[in-house]
Amino acid sequence: MKNALVIFTALFVMQGCTWFSKIKQTGTDHCSGWSDQVRSLADEAWLYAQLSQNVYADNDDFMLRDTVRLIEEFDRKDINFYSALYQDTATGTYSFIFRGTDSFEDFRTGNNPFEQIQNKIALSIVESKTKEYSLDSFVVAGHSLGGGIATHVSLNIQGATLYTFNGSPVFKKSNVKFNNQRDSIVERGEVLKIVRLLAREPDQIYTSIECTSGNAIEEHSIKKLATCLTRISAANDNEQALSSLKINNIDKKWCKES
Repeated sequence: MKNALVIFTALFVMQGCTWFSKIKQTGTDHCSGWSDQVRSLADEAWLYAQLSQNVYADNDDFMLRDTVRLIEEFDRKDINFYSALYQDTATGTYSFIFRGTDSFEDFRTGNNPFEQIQNKIALSIVESKTKEYSLDSFVVAGHSLGGGIATHVSLNIQGATLYTFNGSPVFKKSNVKFNNQRDSIVERGEVLKIVRLLAREPDQIYTSIECTSGNAIEEHSIKKLATCLTRISAANDNEQALSSLKINNIDKKWCKES
């Protein structure tokens, strides 16, 4: 059975405690073995996982369907910050995707919990661009440090739907509560899991899955996690995910036709 190991809702309260409530999984008799909850989440998140891979620009990009357009890039080389704004013209959805750690400079400007320079820059960009494009709702997403940056944005502005992938717990919570949807998707054995256990968490749905294999560093890979989420969505008969597998020459893996 391939269902998520655990799905929690996490509620962070003012005293610094995090309360967890386990979500019962259903539909694990599906041909993929993944639960209803995981398949539904994969339908929502696979594209943003792919974009979270692509912002690394490491020559291992996913091919994207024609409806996904790069609108703007935000490149601050002085602090090693990079983000991209995309629009899916099929749905009209705009998404801000944040790059994760790719150099030692990120440990000073991004992963530093005391200054959080990249978080501040990201929030400023999102505030400016949502006004420029008149966006009441949008997606923020990222992998690793990029997930931490996206989390920070979702905690400090209304209308931000959050998807993080093996995200870092480096963010600051606003005194104002913004009731945004937040989903954290993590690989069971990946390297940041222990860090997150020792840190606070935002109000979110936390889904831990056993999707890839390898050591803790290898399981941190966004390429592997994005591929798996796309396959899960394709197994759920999502036409766009099926098309993505085809244009990227990726095997469907589950629920193949006999």
